Amino acid sequence: MEERASNRIVVSVLLAPIGPDVRLDGVSLQLQGRQGEALSARMVLPIAGALTQPMLSTLELRPTIEELPAGARVVGTVWQGNDQREASLPTDPSTAFERHVRARCRVQPEDPEDAPELVMLPAAQRARLTAIYPWISEPRVSRSSGELAVVENEDDIGVDEVMDELGIDAESAEWLKDLLAEE
Repeated sequence: MEERASNRIVVSVLLAPIGPDVRLDGVSLQLQGRQGEALSARMVLPIAGALTQPMLSTLELRPTIEELPAGARVVGTVWQGNDQREASLPTDPSTAFERHVRARCRVQPEDPEDAPELVMLPAAQRARLTAIYPWISEPRVSRSSGELAVVENEDDIGVDEVMDELGIDAESAEWLKDLLAEE
């Protein structure tokens, strides 16, 4: 996000290819509310074709209402053939504070012994913060959901890793690996 005002957002989009043959079929940006409702027109960027080097595009989004509500975000969508990928960026000020409070970023001190002790907020203090920052009370992603990773080569997945992550026996893990490797 480059600039934020109550009636507009200036945002830069950086598209960077990971491999040599990255093909894009379209890119769009839109302001959305907390529940996913559209707050602006969808801006379709004139980007399609082979992406051989990083590309930066800056544009301004204006909401269809007078003022951006709390919890609004910019949602970017990229189409690649049948795949669609989305990324979002909160438009609220102090988004670094949100990442901290909602534990979306990992804080790892260099020396674990220097790590501060974390203390839960009392209910009254949490209620006061929620009045100012409503996203505090929104549901979080479950801790058991894990992280997704894109694996380019199925051979990179070891049976031991599958067993550990899914909590299954060796025979079931081998069967699952073979099933996923089939085309």
